[in-house]
Amino acid sequence: MKPIPATLTRPQRIILIAEDERPLAKVIATTLDGEGMHPIVVHDGAHALALARGLHPDVLISDVMMPEMDGIALCHALKADPATASIPIVLLTAKTDLADRAAGLAAGALEYLPKPFSPIELITLIQKIIAGQPIVPKAYTPNLAALPTDQLAVYAQELRALYERERAERRALEEAQRRLDDLDRLKAAFLGTITHELMTPFSTFGMALQLVQKAGEPYPELKGPLEDLGNAMAQLHRKVKGVVKFAELVNKSREPQFGLYDLNTVVGWTLQPLAVMAQSRMIDFRVLIAPDLPKVYADAELLSEAVFQMVHNAVKFSQAGGKVLTRVFVKDERVWIEVHDEGAGLTAEQIALLGRPFEANTEALRNGQEGMGIGWALVSYVAEVHGGGTHIESPGPGQGSVFALYLPCSQT
Repeated sequence: MKPIPATLTRPQRIILIAEDERPLAKVIATTLDGEGMHPIVVHDGAHALALARGLHPDVLISDVMMPEMDGIALCHALKADPATASIPIVLLTAKTDLADRAAGLAAGALEYLPKPFSPIELITLIQKIIAGQPIVPKAYTPNLAALPTDQLAVYAQELRALYERERAERRALEEAQRRLDDLDRLKAAFLGTITHELMTPFSTFGMALQLVQKAGEPYPELKGPLEDLGNAMAQLHRKVKGVVKFAELVNKSREPQFGLYDLNTVVGWTLQPLAVMAQSRMIDFRVLIAPDLPKVYADAELLSEAVFQMVHNAVKFSQAGGKVLTRVFVKDERVWIEVHDEGAGLTAEQIALLGRPFEANTEALRNGQEGMGIGWALVSYVAEVHGGGTHIESPGPGQGSVFALYLPCSQT
């Protein structure tokens, strides 16, 4: 058996830098790298949000003004999610108004540094954060009693502007929620229609193929091409079913149908067509299922689809002569389904983005092959509805990967 690849080594201190001014981002990254930290640079807020959720960096340094999502909105999104609320955030900005600073700190930032700032000051701040020392934002609150009347009027205007801005944002959120509800209703109607339209033609195709195969029996030279056509249709049918199931799960229009199932039967039936696919690609395809596995309380159709997606991707992204190993075993009162491959391998950033369906940044993973990016997102959804989870390991690019789905053992 091929040794299980070592778990991806996480850098000791990951500092995520979200800054659209590329020269400044490079300077910050170089400075942090010189201090023995591991900087990761992105140039827009949406990308920073995805990586922050996946990598959970030790510190996030974000510019306030960025494309797609500004730093304050990014801060709000991370602090509103319990899984990322603990990430320390430092905001950088050229806007030094009192109202802007108050908005940044109110969003959950530890500090709000105006540009230009001292690199030494930034390094010292990050070191204090990593060391767990309390961070007290620099006091910018003026002594109101000592200010002239005209200056007080300026601050009053700034506070009023902040209040008006927050009220406008609240109204915008309410309007966005209303539009989202309308889109959800439209999505449900669309899904019901498109599911029927996508799946119906396959019955016609299947009958036509059977007729062609019957008519072609006297011609042995047609047997191979017709079998290839049948396999291609079966794979397309499976892919369309995967798209439909993923949409149904996301839309919560399909209730899982749970029952007690033997994984030997579910996994064995699921992997039969993939064994044929692997053989045609000259891939060493192996399945190891532990004896005396407990039954699992699951939706057999959904679980089968998740296993198919994991193993199909492993086979698809493996080169001729490679190996794909599927293991099913019990560990820590969970049933694990692990798929090992010797394919392209993954970086930490790529692992963080894998759960985002249709994510363009997964292009580099595909080794020249196209896909829709829904496979791992579907597996994650299936794990979630079963009360389980997922796990990914990879030593790095070119060194293969391990994708795993685990479920709780049935107590029945």
